[in-house]
Amino acid sequence: MTPLRYLLSILLILCVSILLLTFIHRGSLWELTIKRQHQGVAEKLTCLSG
Repeated sequence: MTPLRYLLSILLILCVSILLLTFIHRGSLWELTIKRQHQGVAEKLTCLSG
């Protein structure tokens, strides 16, 4: 395996791992929460098929 392929495969595995951990931790990849002192705003992007 060439060094470039080796680097790209490591990068791909790293990105997939981060996405999976984010999904497991937050429950949704499309969720944004902004908190400031006692106020908070949460937004979710939903995808409906149909």
